[in-house]
Amino acid sequence: MDNKGDYEASLKWHKKCIQIKNETRLINNSSIAYNYNSIANVYQKQGDYKQALEYYNKTLNLFKEIFGENHSDIAMCLNNMACIYASEKRYSEALECHHKALIIKKSHLPDDHFDFSATHNNLAIVYDYMSQFDLALEHFNVSLTIKSKSTFINQLDTALTLKNIDLIYEMKEDVLQAKSFYKRAAVIRHHILSATHCDVIQIERDINRISIKIK
Repeated sequence: MDNKGDYEASLKWHKKCIQIKNETRLINNSSIAYNYNSIANVYQKQGDYKQALEYYNKTLNLFKEIFGENHSDIAMCLNNMACIYASEKRYSEALECHHKALIIKKSHLPDDHFDFSATHNNLAIVYDYMSQFDLALEHFNVSLTIKSKSTFINQLDTALTLKNIDLIYEMKEDVLQAKSFYKRAAVIRHHILSATHCDVIQIERDINRISIKIK
């Protein structure tokens, strides 16, 4: 789905599915919950955060009713809600949702599971928005550690996390640490991308900029 017509058609289809399921009562509530979640996803992509949150809350309530408080799909829903709250600068609510999702995931997955890298990355981004740089660094570093051990992670994603870390060090005016992480990100980008790729050019500019500050 990449245009308004597709989004509207998807919304219409999912809402019709819910209507039919409610009328026939032949499908269990979990099926309706997933329809609610799909509707919320569409509204989120459209930037209609009010409607998206309304349907994520419907999803969340049904999931809790069906699965209890500790199901992995509840963590998924909470993460989606947190991203909307962050977009609306409702950072405390975003943190609450991400932390709840993290607690649920910890009851299902080993500590170094690659799914945790995204949750810690999201927490770091919210703390960064709030200018709580030490907490942002803490979660970015946890995310980075998990990514470094995982075979499922795209190395360019690791480079992006490294760059996020060096940006925070730069804001903290710790230019030596910033340069160290910029160089680590550069190694990955040079290894994967061509020398003329915009991301490679940008990271070299970043290194040059931070090097001037050190001098």
